[in-house]
Amino acid sequence: MIFWYILSGYFDLFHIGAGIICCGIVTLISGDLILRSDRSLIQSGRIFIRFILFLPQLMVEILIANLDVAYRVLHPKMPIDPEILTIDTGFSGDVPRTAFANAMTLTPGTITVDVRRGTFTVHALVRESAEEDLLRKRSIQKRLADIFGEGP
Repeated sequence: MIFWYILSGYFDLFHIGAGIICCGIVTLISGDLILRSDRSLIQSGRIFIRFILFLPQLMVEILIANLDVAYRVLHPKMPIDPEILTIDTGFSGDVPRTAFANAMTLTPGTITVDVRRGTFTVHALVRESAEEDLLRKRSIQKRLADIFGEGP
């Protein structure tokens, strides 16, 4: 909400009140995604903080992928080798699966095509680099598994 206030530049009573009401409604509707009944408030808070700390790493991954895609598009010989990859994860919860699918889709050159339980189908622009990142190193997957306590 604070981020929206900063970007919008509206600091009058109407917009502050509307923002509080909207955030309250969204929290009521989706609060169970983070604040699950099988976790304490402290555990949910730790997960939230770890996820926020993960975002800079994701932004770096997105920047690197953007530069790579730009190079491949602008390169005269266009070194593009598309591939559909299947990635098995141990994610069972909706939030970790959604976070992983979105992280793949946000990273240029890859897009999550399908999710079936813990198995993700991902289209990659370049087979070799996608296999390295998604199937061997699995850095994003491992980091999300640490954050949510699920997976490998």
